[in-house]
Amino acid sequence: MNDSLAQSLTCIECGAAHPLTYRLECERCRGLLELRYDVSRLQKDGPALLTGSGLWRYAPVLPISDPAHRLTLGEGGTPLLDCPRLAAELGVRRLLLKFDGPNPTGTVKDRSSATAVAAALRFGYRATSVVSSGNAGSSIAAYSARAGLPSLIFAYERASAPKLLHMAATTANLIIYKGVYDDLITIWDRLVEERLFFDCGASRNAYKQEGKKTLAYEIAEQTGWAPPDVVVAPVAVGETFIATARGFREMHEAGWIARAPLMVAAQATRANAVARAFRDGTAITPLKIGYTVAEGLAAGDPGKKGAWVLRLLREGKGLVGDAEDDEILATQRRLARVEGIWAGPTGVATLAVLAGLLAQKRLDPGQTFCAIISETGLKTEAEPPSRTGVAFDYDTLRRLVTERLA
Repeated sequence: MNDSLAQSLTCIECGAAHPLTYRLECERCRGLLELRYDVSRLQKDGPALLTGSGLWRYAPVLPISDPAHRLTLGEGGTPLLDCPRLAAELGVRRLLLKFDGPNPTGTVKDRSSATAVAAALRFGYRATSVVSSGNAGSSIAAYSARAGLPSLIFAYERASAPKLLHMAATTANLIIYKGVYDDLITIWDRLVEERLFFDCGASRNAYKQEGKKTLAYEIAEQTGWAPPDVVVAPVAVGETFIATARGFREMHEAGWIARAPLMVAAQATRANAVARAFRDGTAITPLKIGYTVAEGLAAGDPGKKGAWVLRLLREGKGLVGDAEDDEILATQRRLARVEGIWAGPTGVATLAVLAGLLAQKRLDPGQTFCAIISETGLKTEAEPPSRTGVAFDYDTLRRLVTERLA
């Protein structure tokens, strides 16, 4: 059985239910919408509903009903890596990393791009668009190309070169914008209202967000339906955090898991509007931000989704932390050397935040932790090692080897 069990788009503010059409907000109160599913079927049939592999294994809890619209580049099914050496260094009982670097464009964004572009096909759109600091642009461009749809990709001028090269390869319409994400997204959103293209942004589209919910389902399934005590998810606008938290809630309601993990939100200190509001017990105050090495977290005004993240944190007694750029880069190097995982700065921000919270004794080290590592390091723009070569004979080569292995 691989049919979608989606039933409605339900407002998170007033609870109004809407049919499964393309809409971005509640027609009654303009609140954000989330997809709701037939929980009774999930309870009755259990994980036996899941068939196949990859992201579309979870089609019953995704909103694309027609298999013809379920395009794929092979996303999902990424590894959940047990990291005992790094766990020992952090002083925790067990550390798992959900590494989404092996996705087709090297990022967690492929999960939401799959459902976004599938929804564009479902609703008959002829073009897609997104405003991106890097990863979303290359992902939406690739999936749109796969679907045969033109894409208009607005990319951050300081995005890393590998991301820009990927976007330029997969779309004929790459537009570089000045400033940061917050400077363009508001006026781009006005064009969304005109239905000139399908909204592949992170601000409002429930169909796009839903693909990232599969993170929670994979983590649960990969742990034998006994998920970790704590899951750390990145937050820029908040899509990955919200989708993951919703996935765990959905499985708990359906009786697939005994409890939902404690959710921890991770931000870059240079773009930490949610962390500030949580610590101060206030609503979010938008920040004017500059550059952060965690490019995918560079949003100073997370809007309504940021408020949704805050609500989930407060209702679930979660935690939020942020990390400075130098801490993020140090974590990137540490993860590569200790566990052999080469992830980008955006991807390792969750691990940097987890280390900080543990050092502050805000988490119980006796628990099992899972950090979502959202991108590969192969899209990172960094200073390469020296290319100066050395000429060897047997003696000099042997001397170097014995010195290095001493």
